[in-house]
Amino acid sequence: MSDQFIGQTLANKYRIDSFSREGDLGKIYRGTHVSMDKPVTVKILAPALAVDENIVERFSAEARAVSHISHPNILNVTDFGSDKGNTVYIVYEGAEGETMKDVIRREGQFSPERAVQITRRIASALSAAHAAGEIHQNLNSENILLTRTANNAETVKVLNFGSAKSDDRFGIDEETDVYEAQYLAPEQCSDADTIDNRSDIYSLGVIFYEMLAGEVPFTGAKTTDVMFKHAQEAPPPLSAFRHDLPPEIEPLVLQALAKNPEMRFQTIDEFADALARISKNYDETETIVIARPAVTAEPAGNNIWKTAFVVLAGISLLAIGMIYATSVKQTNPTTQLQSDA
Repeated sequence: MSDQFIGQTLANKYRIDSFSREGDLGKIYRGTHVSMDKPVTVKILAPALAVDENIVERFSAEARAVSHISHPNILNVTDFGSDKGNTVYIVYEGAEGETMKDVIRREGQFSPERAVQITRRIASALSAAHAAGEIHQNLNSENILLTRTANNAETVKVLNFGSAKSDDRFGIDEETDVYEAQYLAPEQCSDADTIDNRSDIYSLGVIFYEMLAGEVPFTGAKTTDVMFKHAQEAPPPLSAFRHDLPPEIEPLVLQALAKNPEMRFQTIDEFADALARISKNYDETETIVIARPAVTAEPAGNNIWKTAFVVLAGISLLAIGMIYATSVKQTNPTTQLQSDA
């Protein structure tokens, strides 16, 4: 079935080139800023939802939330508007890649190094948002975009700030509710008055756990089942899924997933600092190297000959040094006069 938006130019500025993926409240497209010939990402509110003022307000809240935050790990908003036919859209910087959810489905568990570094990048993005007074409230692995570059490195972008649902959950079906409930903090499942920055820390803990285990800690057939587990059950130990984790990682995950917000990291920077302490030997750059070329081991025989050569060379240099020192002593006039005296 053809897509009604592909080929259109919104507001005489943004040409819709191709479909990218489904997004919260609408579809996401690859596009081009026509006058600048620059790639952009365009999110279009589903037409059936564009007639509801409350949903349009929620959609625009996402644009407002991100527009005043500039961070390399946040997909930055560059424009927001509407076009003929009641088409409401948000324009982001151009970005390719896959959601973390899709990458985990395809690749399974991430290495500890990769999981730690990605979590640090997300924490850095949340730090900028929290400093600007924004709480994500809808952080999950579908809202994390992973992009692999030409040199086999990976960048991280956080999406959909300001898109958290209100209590009446406009137009969202039960299946979507169950998925999003998998990342909710216990306080989000009960008393909305207690939601603060620490709720994002819990959601990031779920994502960290998911990267390491290959699945989220709590699932269920119904939203209420998942919410109950967040509030009452301990997450399965990561050792149930793998045995190669450094011992210092799981305590960080569990602290982020504490039921009581007072027992979690109290700020996202505190979480980031704890991650930094265990990643001293990891790649510290803004991009994350996924794989490094293997170093081919040399045959043992070659190493033996190299070692023998180094030893012999050292002995030879020592002998030459001794001969030189003796020669200097014998020919030094000052030394000779002192001995005659």
